[in-house]
Amino acid sequence: MPYSLRLPSVVAALLGITSYSACAQSVPEASMHRPALFRLGLGSCLNGSGDYGVVKMYLEYAPQFGRHLRLGSRLAVISGSQPYDFGRGYVIPQSYRAVNLEQEAYWVPFGVNKTVEFSVGIGGFGGYGNLKGLRYGGFSLNQSTNQLEFSYVASNERGFHVGYLASLNVDVAIDHARTWRVGGKLALQNDSRANILPGAQFQISRSW
Repeated sequence: MPYSLRLPSVVAALLGITSYSACAQSVPEASMHRPALFRLGLGSCLNGSGDYGVVKMYLEYAPQFGRHLRLGSRLAVISGSQPYDFGRGYVIPQSYRAVNLEQEAYWVPFGVNKTVEFSVGIGGFGGYGNLKGLRYGGFSLNQSTNQLEFSYVASNERGFHVGYLASLNVDVAIDHARTWRVGGKLALQNDSRANILPGAQFQISRSW
């Protein structure tokens, strides 16, 4: 009789320990969840010489590390052109093309995965660029004909480049589950001629 009374109490105790263990394990698993962001960005920046604006588009993967850090790895494509007009009907084509692999660390001072996520980024990049333009050009007076003549020397710089970048970022959740976000990036980076190139891009993000 004492054995039969003891058995239900032992079973109940084991069930209680099992349920407590399951609850205790579920809390760390939830706290260990690190939602990464997939970002698509589109906007503008200056070209490699800093003379005119071009289009910049990128695809980024930004996982979370801890409560205040993200790492952003992205593939960026930069492209644009703007003819240089000397007047008198003389126009010289200019263009810039580049493909960059960019790595940035984001410090999120108010915490990741908030409704509004603000971050400060710093990092570097490497890529390949092609800058077409002119070294110099202009009009000169031909002494024999007493007329203005136009001449210029074209330039074509291409090759690999590396540099640094820094940015300010804001992303705002647009659904209750914080799965989708829209925001923007203000960035500074140097490029093939080591100029400081400001830019701004709109970005849409999805957590995964």
